[in-house]
Formats: sequence, structure tokens, C-alpha cells
Amino acid sequence: MNNLVIMKNKQAVTSSLQVAKTFEKQHKHVLESIDNLVAENSAAKSMFAEGTYENRGKQYRMIYMNRDGFTLLAMGFTGKEATKFKLKYIDAFNAMEQSLKQMPRKKLDPVLQAELAITNAKTRKANALFRIAKATKSDSAKQALLAKAAEAITGEMTIPAMQQKEYSAGEVGKKLGISGNMVGRIAKRIGVKAEQPGQNEYGRWSNGKSRYSDKEVPQWLYFDKGLQKVKNELKVIK
Repeated sequence: MNNLVIMKNKQAVTSSLQVAKTFEKQHKHVLESIDNLVAENSAAKSMFAEGTYENRGKQYRMIYMNRDGFTLLAMGFTGKEATKFKLKYIDAFNAMEQSLKQMPRKKLDPVLQAELAITNAKTRKANALFRIAKATKSDSAKQALLAKAAEAITGEMTIPAMQQKEYSAGEVGKKLGISGNMVGRIAKRIGVKAEQPGQNEYGRWSNGKSRYSDKEVPQWLYFDKGLQKVKNELKVIK
């Protein structure tokens, strides 16, 4: 977990390569997510900078990001391990920025000092909203809080995420040629679903509108791996 955050051009930054390694993501997917963030949010451009790294004598693309860029990117990473790593990153950014503050004033450009002050204020607000969002059990409230956290950084109401594709039981049923109820029965029999309100490698719990009322009810959303698990079991049944 060393070198999560480094100093580059008198600024605390991390890299897409380090993020991919820490969160066990494919680097190309991290780059794609960053490219999407920059394309969707003009304010995000200043949070990321192009770079390269060498592997076996060849140069490959990577992207550096400041604290705001990391917060924006990692906001959609889910799970207990992801939360643990995000908190480690926050600590690392705090430590590096504290080191910057302790440098003699004459070594810091006045503009950089002002930018750091603004960045710290925005990030403190975003981090507070992010922590509250992670603690709430209501999916709708969590999404609203994450949107506010993103707005604190970019000025735009958006929820950046690096999520897996998700399917309802009905959507899985359409793909497999069976009913959504049968999908649910198969999933229950083979133990695909996690305990509420958690998630696992096969999917996650979410709150959705009931078909018969305006109340929110828990529903299981299937990842591709969950869909495949149900598909494999259906072959055995047939």
C-alpha cells in the first residue's frame, strides 16, 4: 500500500495505474471511466493529467489525478474492501497535502496556495457527504448524497461510477426465456443472493418501486456473473 499518493508538480496526486492495482480493476477500464468523466463534466478536466509509464521497454498511457479527481472516480467503487482502500487514499492525500503545507512559503506559488485551499474545502465537503452516503441504508438517499458529493467537486449534479452491468430478475428472465419469478426461485435455490442490504460477486440489493404501490421495496440486481450462474443452473434443470 506504499506510494498510493505521490507529489508531482508540487501537488498531491495518484495515478490510474495505482488505482487499478489497489482496487483490482483492469487499467483499461479505469482509463475508460476517467475519459467518460472528462467527456461528461467539463469541470473534471483540471482534475486529471495525461502521463505515461514504461513496461518492457514500451511506453503506455496512464493518467494522474488530484484528490478531487480520485474522489470523483472512486465514488462508484463499492464493497467493504473498496471502502477500506478509499479511506487509505484519503489518509494518504491528507498526509501528502500536510507535507505541502509545511514546506516554506516561498517554495509554494501563491496561486498554488490558493488552489490548495479551495481544493481542501471542496474535498472536505465531498468526503463528508461520501461517508454519510456509505452509512445510509436507503439506496435512493445514498444516490442523492453521492450526487451532492459530486456536485461539491464539479459543480454539476452527476454520479460518477465504475459499475458492472446490472439486470433485474425480469431482464434476466427475458434473456433466458423464463419468467422473472423462476429466475428468483433458481437464485434462491443456488444461493446467489447476498444478505440484505449487501452484495456479492453475483449482484447486489437495491431499492425500487413496487409494482403495486409507491413504496420502495428491495430487489436483487444481477451482475453478468449472476446471470451466468442462473443460466448454468437452468441447463442442469433442463
